[in-house]
Amino acid sequence: MKIEFPHIETRVSDLVIKAESLQGPVAVHLEFQSRNDDEMPYRMLRYALEIYKTYHLPVYQLVIYFGQWPATMTSQLEYRLSDQNLLDYRYHLIDVGNITYEELKNSPHQRLLSLLPVVDREKRQRSGKEFLRRCAEDILSSNLDPETKKTVLLRAEIFAGLVFDQKTIDLVFREVEQMLNIEESAGYQRIFEKGMEKGMEKGQQESLMDVTIRLLSKKFRKIPREYLVRIKEQDVYVLQQIIDNIFDINDIKELEDYLQ
Repeated sequence: MKIEFPHIETRVSDLVIKAESLQGPVAVHLEFQSRNDDEMPYRMLRYALEIYKTYHLPVYQLVIYFGQWPATMTSQLEYRLSDQNLLDYRYHLIDVGNITYEELKNSPHQRLLSLLPVVDREKRQRSGKEFLRRCAEDILSSNLDPETKKTVLLRAEIFAGLVFDQKTIDLVFREVEQMLNIEESAGYQRIFEKGMEKGMEKGQQESLMDVTIRLLSKKFRKIPREYLVRIKEQDVYVLQQIIDNIFDINDIKELEDYLQ
């Protein structure tokens, strides 16, 4: 068997925070996933080891999956050769599509309404356009202030791109955009949609690179040449991370947290 293994490139986790639990301080690690990935448990185990090594805190891990189809990823790795040689690793996997519409709608955390388009998978697939229209209407009638509603609606439109076709999204959100004057919402959605296309892996890196550059250009107007060069050198995983976190990148220099 080989005794040399490929170098594992630097990875940027989606979110790690220090928190207090009944057992004392812990590091909470969250990963957001829009597609099934058979490599997920290996990635999560590497994250757990690096977080524990860095902070010496027990790590509570969650993968939040909001894809179109049911989650098929395993959330554990295990084997037992003896009491001295064993692996029993697990993490919490949440399939947002299994959360009911009413459960999320009635949550006290109203900013989470942006996830309405990807909850309740069976009802969503059965009702189609009417389901998405209800999502937009419930966000509009929420207790959020007008500016927060714009942000939540924009995010809801982007999440809708993961599970609805473009025609349905345009029909439902066009009127909403006019009502709230969300000038860039449709533009963001059309760009983001390209990063969610399903098909052969060939050309995926080029497609995501184009999506990343266009999203950053729309948000920051101008991208320094050195960042453009580096973006073109990134793999699919890094590009997807930038796209998924576009709302949290408030300064072009924050790309340093993602680029390899």
